[in-house]
Amino acid sequence: MLTIKNKNFTKIFLFSLISGSLSTPVMADDTYWFGYSWGGMSAACTAYKFNQISKENAKYLVKSFLEIGEENIYDRNTYLKLKNLQTQSPFKDDCSRLTSYWNDTN
Repeated sequence: MLTIKNKNFTKIFLFSLISGSLSTPVMADDTYWFGYSWGGMSAACTAYKFNQISKENAKYLVKSFLEIGEENIYDRNTYLKLKNLQTQSPFKDDCSRLTSYWNDTN
């Protein structure tokens, strides 16, 4: 497994990944917002998995990206697919305590 020892590089990479995805196309559709939200949730999960951010910050990011999806995905079934991806591997294996299905005490 690849180990990144330079935490500043990791932080800069995550920041550029998230901020770069903030420039949205004018005619963004459900597929775009699905990918954008899932990408952000996956990035938060990966950063948490490798101890790059705290559980609280990762959980906040997962919740925020899910809310972005909820606000911008108009097809309810597509949004539910996004939400339910949290219950499938690899997300549930590495980041089960970050899902929106858990209460704040976990």
